[in-house]
Amino acid sequence: MNAPSTPMLAWHYTLGVHLLGILENGYILPQDTPDTPAVECPVAWFSLNQQHEPSALKSILVNGKAQPPTLAVMRQLGNGVYRLGLSPRALLGGEPLRREARISKARWAELLKQAKARGANAAEWFGSVDPVAASDCVIEVLGDDQQWVRVAS
Repeated sequence: MNAPSTPMLAWHYTLGVHLLGILENGYILPQDTPDTPAVECPVAWFSLNQQHEPSALKSILVNGKAQPPTLAVMRQLGNGVYRLGLSPRALLGGEPLRREARISKARWAELLKQAKARGANAAEWFGSVDPVAASDCVIEVLGDDQQWVRVAS
């Protein structure tokens, strides 16, 4: 008889500097970027990637060139790296997410291209155009040993 397996969670990866705001207002809020077209709905993004989501790493300038940092650098600069997880059944993925967020097919194709260039797998992407209650999520922090440690459930 096999031991029961832990259900896979979809994770919202964030920095410690942003976690406080999430916990204060009680929600992971959908976010857009400066280049997001006005017709699109902001998305609260999640990933099935159980280690980290490469497309979530924000670029930093190194010798005048933008490049994605390592998790260790993000940990140092962002007051820790955290993730909030919940069942992917509570979220939309793929084409339903694209349609709900009103992302054009051309822009979606560009997002997929950018994700692939960063080593991300867009098939792991999930999201919500509505705020996601932080109280519905488990919270983990990336430890010194690069392992995720549960801090709240």
